[in-house]
Amino acid sequence: MIMFGKLLFSAESGLAVADCYGSVLPVPDYMQVKGPYIRSSIEGGISTLSIYEFDDQWTEEGLAHLKARYARFSDIEGAIASVEEWLGVDVALHLLQETHSVTDALEAVSFRI
Repeated sequence: MIMFGKLLFSAESGLAVADCYGSVLPVPDYMQVKGPYIRSSIEGGISTLSIYEFDDQWTEEGLAHLKARYARFSDIEGAIASVEEWLGVDVALHLLQETHSVTDALEAVSFRI
């Protein structure tokens, strides 16, 4: 399972976001994290992206953990946090082989977030 954690905020919120990062929940043993990676632009603000990977058996626990981890940023004015679940290409191809239709394969996937 792959999930992406995203955070978007203004430069004015940067110090508050940095302070919050110092107190976020650590990832559990079953989860690996890459990032956060940071990107900024004058027009778009500052974005961070973290990649979380774990076995499918931990999906519910992982989702609950990441929602709690990113909820801490909701108190920061102007900060927008999100968590997205993504399929691996092997799962997508398997669904396509089973359904023989891109539309049906997409309808078979019910993302929790």
